[in-house]
Amino acid sequence: MNKEQKANDLQNEFERIQEDSKGIDISKYLAKKDDLPDLGEIEIYDYDTDLTESTKQAMEVLESLVDLYLGDSKKIMEHGYIKAKLKEDALVYAETIFLSKMTRKNFLTQLRQVDNGDNSARMHEVINQTVSQIRENSKFSSIQRTELEKFWKEIRKDLGLNEIQAETNTEEEIENKEKAKIMDTRSMNDMIDKYLKNKD
Repeated sequence: MNKEQKANDLQNEFERIQEDSKGIDISKYLAKKDDLPDLGEIEIYDYDTDLTESTKQAMEVLESLVDLYLGDSKKIMEHGYIKAKLKEDALVYAETIFLSKMTRKNFLTQLRQVDNGDNSARMHEVINQTVSQIRENSKFSSIQRTELEKFWKEIRKDLGLNEIQAETNTEEEIENKEKAKIMDTRSMNDMIDKYLKNKD
């Protein structure tokens, strides 16, 4: 049988099928909405927004951390290296925050799949792996924060800021202290006078 004969046979079969199915109501054979599992609302995830929020959150943490250890020396905080190091640490920490968010998102997606009827052993295995990953992420995030705190604390020590005394009092504070001293001296003199009069 040549190609042309095969093509003719297929065409004839196709026409016969069409002829036989002319009176068939195809809607009876289509799945209804109620027959399908509830897939929930389709949501387009905005990864860029999550990245931006993670960076903002990390920057807030790092800025407050640097302010805690170097805030009493504005000159050092304005140094180029300190500013660059702060941004670099914030970006690294932002990636940790973002990965934690993505792992959580995956976990919730997997739980929804189980709710929609996917109860296969493989799905439960994947969920257990994701739970382990969430634990690992939390542990890593905690270790990373501790390392960052340690680094900035050491920077403070290396720069000799632990030995710096509190800033000099303002003129008003000095004046008030001097007045307090004068008042204390007067009170002392009055007490001595009273004591001497009573003695006589």
